[in-house]
Formats: sequence, C-alpha cells, structure tokens
Amino acid sequence: RAATLRAVTPRDAEIMTRVCELARAREGIAAPHPLSACAVTRGDGDVVVEATHAGQGSTRAEIACADEMRRRGATLNPSDRGTVYVNLEPVHGEVAGETRSVEALAATGATRAVVGMLHPLPGLRGRAVRALRERGIEVCVLEGEAEGFEGEAARACRETNEALLYRVATGLPFSVYKYAMTLDGKIATDTGHSSWVTGAEAREMVFRERKRADAVVVGGGTVRKDNPRLTCREETGFQPARVVLTRSLDLPEDAKLWNVRGVAPTIVCTTKGVKPEFQNALRAKGVEVVEFDELTPLAAAQYMFKRGFLRCFWECGGGLAAPAMKSGVFHNVLAFIAPKLVGGGALAPTPLGNLGIEAMHDALPLSGVRLEIYGRDILIRGYVPNSHSTGRLSQLASAGYSVRGLEFNVGESSDDDERTDDGSLISVERAVASLVNDDEVCDMDNLPPVKFYKAWDEYGALSNFSPFPVSVDGVEWPTVEHYYQAQKFAGVHNDIARESFEKIKLAESPEAAAKIGRSAQAAHPESVRKDWDDVKVDVMRRALTEKLVRYEGPRTLLMESVCTDGRVRVIEDSPVDGVWGAGRDGTGQNLLGALLVNIREDLVSGRLDVEK
Repeated sequence: RAATLRAVTPRDAEIMTRVCELARAREGIAAPHPLSACAVTRGDGDVVVEATHAGQGSTRAEIACADEMRRRGATLNPSDRGTVYVNLEPVHGEVAGETRSVEALAATGATRAVVGMLHPLPGLRGRAVRALRERGIEVCVLEGEAEGFEGEAARACRETNEALLYRVATGLPFSVYKYAMTLDGKIATDTGHSSWVTGAEAREMVFRERKRADAVVVGGGTVRKDNPRLTCREETGFQPARVVLTRSLDLPEDAKLWNVRGVAPTIVCTTKGVKPEFQNALRAKGVEVVEFDELTPLAAAQYMFKRGFLRCFWECGGGLAAPAMKSGVFHNVLAFIAPKLVGGGALAPTPLGNLGIEAMHDALPLSGVRLEIYGRDILIRGYVPNSHSTGRLSQLASAGYSVRGLEFNVGESSDDDERTDDGSLISVERAVASLVNDDEVCDMDNLPPVKFYKAWDEYGALSNFSPFPVSVDGVEWPTVEHYYQAQKFAGVHNDIARESFEKIKLAESPEAAAKIGRSAQAAHPESVRKDWDDVKVDVMRRALTEKLVRYEGPRTLLMESVCTDGRVRVIEDSPVDGVWGAGRDGTGQNLLGALLVNIREDLVSGRLDVEK
C-alpha cells in the first residue's frame, strides 16, 4: 500500500466483521443476491449509522446510510476524519449504469473508505475504488492474504460472498453437497429406510443451511422414497426453490413438493418429451417443468446459473451425487456422521456412487476442513479441490497453480496436504481477478448483444427490478416493477385488489412486489383490471421512460449499448420468461428489450426531452 494510507487497525477489523454480520443476516432474505452492508464511523471509531442491502432492487446499503445521515443532519465534516466500511465493493461504472453508491459514500463526508473485497464481476471490479479515490477519498482494500486481525476480517468478507466468488470463477452456482451417514458409511438401511440418520440438532442446522440457498436440489429417488417438503420449516419468510432432477419423470402424483402455492416454488428438470400428460398435470398445479435434451447434473447446474442462482444446496442420493461430483458441480461438502451402525453390506446405500477412483492417492482431498458438533452428531465441512471444478478456477488449478504457488499433479502424491489448497478462497479470487483481463472493447459496429437479467449483475440497471425509484401520476414508486405490478389492480373496486395494490406499493423489494402481484393475479383473477392484457406494455413503457429520463446512469448505459444501425442489441435474458424476455432458448418475444430500444430511439430523435 502507499505510505500515505492509514494502516488497518483492530477497530477497522472489528467494524468490518460487524458489517459482514449485518450482511449475512440477510441470507435467505436477499436471495438470490450478493450480501452487502455498510457502516459509517467518526474518527474515534464510534458508529454513526449502518445499513444492509435488503435484496434485488431494494435500496443499496451505501445509499441507505447516506439518506439516514442526511435525515438526522449527521453528515460528517473533514475534521471528523470519518470512515465508511463496506464488505463488498459497491456497484459502479459503465456496465453497471450506476454511480449513486459512490456518490452516496462521498456525501457522507467521510474521508476514508475501507473495502472488504473488490467486486467479483469483471465489469465492476475496481471501478468504485477508483471512483472514490478520484473524489479524494482514501481507500483501503483488505488484503486476502494478510495475517492477524486484517486477515481475519478479509476472510470474513470473502466467506460472506463466497457464493458470488464461486459463481464468477466457475460459471456455476456455488453448490453444497449435504449428506448424513452412519459411522459405517450408510445413508440408509438395506431396505432404504433413512428417517432419521441424525438427531434433531443436526436437522435444525440443515433447515438453516437451506434458508441460505437459492435452491434445494434432489433426485427423483429421494422424492419417491422420502416424499420430502424441502422447506426451511418456517411458516413465513423466504423459502428456496425446490428442484427435482428426474430423467424418467417417474414420480408420485401426490408428492408434497407439488404443493407450491403459499409454500415454495418447485422446478422439475426432466428429459424432453417424457410423460407429457404428467408434465401438464404438474404445470396445472403451479409446478415449473423444464425439459432438457440430455439431463445431467452439469446441465441442470448450468440452467440454475442462468436463472441467477448463487447458492444451491444438494440433498440427493449417491446415484446423482457421483456424476455431479465428477462433472465439477459440487464445490463444498457438508457431511454429518452419526455415532450409530446399521451394516447392510452392499445393499445399504452410501453417500457417493462410483467416481472411477481406483487408488487411494487419487482420492479427492477436501480443503479448509472444519469439524462441528450438533448433539451427538459430527459435521465435517470442506471444499472440493479447485482442479475438480469448472470455468476459470479449474483452468488455473489444472495448469498447476496452488495457493502456495506450487506446481502439482493430483495423482502424483499421497500427501493430501500437498495436493490441496488451504480453503481460504484466495485461489478462487485469483481466478475471478484473471477474468478482468478477458474483457474486450469492441467497436460500435461489432458490439455483441447486451444481455441483462438480474438487477445485481452487469447491465442490471436496465432491468425493471433495478433500484431506481420512479414517479408516476404524482406517486413515488420504489422501482419500475412495483409500479407495473400495482397497476394490475388499479381502479378495481374490491378488497383483494385494494389490498394487493397497497401491499405492492409498500413491498421491501421488487421481488416481493412481483410475488404479491403474481400470487394475487393467480388466486384472484377477478381482481385484475379487465383491460390488463391490452395496457400492460404501455404501463411498463411509461415507468421505464420515467426511469430513463430521470436517471443518467441507466440512460447512458442504454445509449451506449445499442448501435445506430437499428439492430436490436438489448436482450432481457430471462430463461423463464418468453414474453418480456428471450426465454430459455432465446426465441422469446423480448418485449422488455424491444421497449428499451424504442425508448432509446425516442431519446435520440428528441421526442423525449431529458432536460424538461
């Protein structure tokens, strides 16, 4: 670091650890979304304000802090030598279409910023740090390889968003494989009975882990044998999607997973064309059925990546777990060991099927191993070797790079310590950092299509879920999606419509607003305005226009992302929406992308006057 920077102090580390705790408190609420929080202190270390990012499209933590300080009249003076703390570098820059977080941090009056880690997304990495320094703010980024209190705080920041790091480094959601086995290595008896291998304390911990995930994944065998609900056992709040992988679709007609309304969404991944009548019956119950030409764990994980999932929790049997492990889907293992014996020989199933490993020195050594006790059961956590992963992480690991810079071959040595990294996420972050160099700057005539989906991802400012309030007819709406969903019920004179309208208006995030609107529309179609199908495109256009006229960031992003030859280059890349988006196969109507292109044309022609 430059000599002029103030050194990281124990108080810095203490506050950053607190910021990580605030961010992680949103797990299962912010999903699927990176976890971020912010705190502002005076020079003496006293915390002035702190805030978290509630989820996709909600107010960013940095902006929430600045707004609260302004409300209190607590803006700092340079003499206060204030410091802002963020566990994750704020979203900023050209592909973000966003500058407000950096402006908010500057508006606090702080003269120093401590950033827990650079943003993993290549188009965002380092942009906010550079912008803060250009505004005269001293910026310290915690070093992932530091020792002592700084190293501990840096590791906490990386562990808080390990799912995002792995997603970028591997091109897949961060996937955790959980299983529970007896001391003799069995997950069930030779009759298939498995309830329960572990005690109540261990099962409660599993419910908490489910809540951290965007999806819980099982195979068809688990559904047939156990008929699980796969929920977090909470009556309210976030529930992850339940994902079932089954090539045959040989599933019971009355499974608990088909109960989705008011419980949790269920996604069934299966082979194209199998049992069409049963597929239709599932869809009629609200279950989403996704067909694959060839269903494999890797294909399913790639699909979940495209849906924007960050973290998946696999609770499948050994038959599905083995190909998932072999294809690099799994990144982390949670193995519960119960102090009991069942025997059963070859008929009693084990956690993993055949991996093709013949020699013990070729076994996969887990890294970052930790042991925990839950009641009478032992939990072993560990990371799968990076060389057994996918994407850039696998490329670097296979090329012979380890955390210590050693060259090694997984099959050469029986010394497990030599064959694995230390589980510190350093190598994962290195893989992420290397992707920044892959960004190419194309001339305008050769620009590839701009694809956007999740508001937190690159180009996410174009999304109707992005956190840009809009004012329509004198009413301030938190996002475009809030306004759009509420208009379904506008002017309808019944209690359900009025209640839905108000709930949407007050929803904490656009995800919550969309859930309220869609659920009410499905359950009470009579409460939706009669002309909705005729006016919904105009409703969306009106709110998008207000956003793009009002905010320079997304407007600039739109103007620079479409060539002047008239070709459509803006694609809402939702794999589940073939009307507003391009759909899974890219043949959807892409109404949202087309609307943005039309609005851009109005801006270019002057039909929309930004100055006015």
